[in-house]
Amino acid sequence: MKNNRPSAKFIFRLVFIFAGLWLWACLSVPIDTASNFAKIFPPVEDILQAQFTRVKGNAQKNSVLDVGGPESWYSDIVSLPTVDFDGKAFRMWFTGAAKTDDPSIPYGSYEQIGLAISLDGINWTVANDGKPVFTPQEMDGFDRKGVTHPNVLRVGEKFLMWYGGIDGTLAKDLGLEPGSVRVERIGLAISEDGIQWERANGGNPVLDIGPPGSIDSIQATGMHVLMIKKEFVMWYGAYSGQHKLGIATSFDGIHWTKENGGRPVSGLLGDEQLGPSVYFDGHRYLLFYSTVVNQQWVMFAASSPDGVNWLPLNYPVLDQAPEDNFDSAGPGKNHSVHPSQLIFFGPKALLLYGGEDSAPPNYQRIGLMEAVLTH
Repeated sequence: MKNNRPSAKFIFRLVFIFAGLWLWACLSVPIDTASNFAKIFPPVEDILQAQFTRVKGNAQKNSVLDVGGPESWYSDIVSLPTVDFDGKAFRMWFTGAAKTDDPSIPYGSYEQIGLAISLDGINWTVANDGKPVFTPQEMDGFDRKGVTHPNVLRVGEKFLMWYGGIDGTLAKDLGLEPGSVRVERIGLAISEDGIQWERANGGNPVLDIGPPGSIDSIQATGMHVLMIKKEFVMWYGAYSGQHKLGIATSFDGIHWTKENGGRPVSGLLGDEQLGPSVYFDGHRYLLFYSTVVNQQWVMFAASSPDGVNWLPLNYPVLDQAPEDNFDSAGPGKNHSVHPSQLIFFGPKALLLYGGEDSAPPNYQRIGLMEAVLTH
């Protein structure tokens, strides 16, 4: 009698095929800390109806991460947080900076990227023995004078980090105005543990600045990336005399196409916008961004059906901080900027963000805000 049982080889192939389909499915949905671990997608409307409030941190001036000591590599600035949550621990990559007398470093601030770990989102410990995890290239790279604006996305077993690279070039070196603004381009690095990083694309930018007259002729930086179906989507800070938000897409995270005809996304409040954080519930997009109000950068929110055309809320995400808070901010300072990815932790939505105090030396620190979701 003929044996109709499937062979071991056939079964192995079948398992391999299904494993491949499962992995492809995992990479074909929006990936952020919420979708990757919590497996919930709260509707955008529920988040918009919730009220965000400050969480009192245990670091200086109620922040959750303070600047380091006088000799530290982050003695002047900690800001620009990006977060991954694996269901047990929070990882936060951040930009740290210290003042420098090196005239080749724009703005006199040397920026590097560090990693901090937390179990509750409030109490953080700087990892890697307190040293940065990602530093400028030593040779002639586009990021040889500073690395900043990290945005980390977990894909499978790897972390992908897009970041802003600084080579010391100023707008005036390109014949552009305002001449004192530094040039920034976007690079990509990949890691298995979040500490050891390898530059992709041969260490070259993956999203370059545009030609004169484009929205990003001086800077393409300060990005947020999601994977939606089989495509990476990036919202990024574009600068050519005004801060705007551009949008680009990629199938591999390296080769990007600037969308919307090279124009900025529309419908947002204010003349300028920066620091995007984007959430997608499967149907609608939610954007946190900052614009200038009374000479301060203040965070607002907006929703969109397509990620390009936005309907903004007309009030800030956070009220003015108390005078002694880390984000009390005076004129020309940062009240609340560059929020991290949304993190869903029990019934709460969490956002880490950067702020600046109103008293010299105007340190920039990282704080936490939360909203309780009732649905």
